[in-house]
Amino acid sequence: MPDLKIQEAQLLFNKIRSNPKSYDLKTSTEGITGKDDKISFRLYRNGERSIFEVTIDGHTFADSTGEWNNAMIMLENIINKLGKETENIKVQQALDKLKKYLSEEN
Repeated sequence: MPDLKIQEAQLLFNKIRSNPKSYDLKTSTEGITGKDDKISFRLYRNGERSIFEVTIDGHTFADSTGEWNNAMIMLENIINKLGKETENIKVQQALDKLKKYLSEEN
């Protein structure tokens, strides 16, 4: 697997972090994954090291030189925040429906 330069990996990570809703972020026991219409990525632990893989046009590049543990924590926090936002929206929509139902005449 070809290497991904640390500068490129950091730029991509910053791009993901600045607009996380664009990357369909998911977390699992295998790490964090995300994708948009052009790239997909995976950030995972392999023993003591964390690895950041990016796939574009069927080619996968990886960087294991950086300290990606903090990046994983940041993305996990972002995923949790997005999940809470989604849940809050669903709760608000349900409350709005309840108010509408209660305001209707029988």
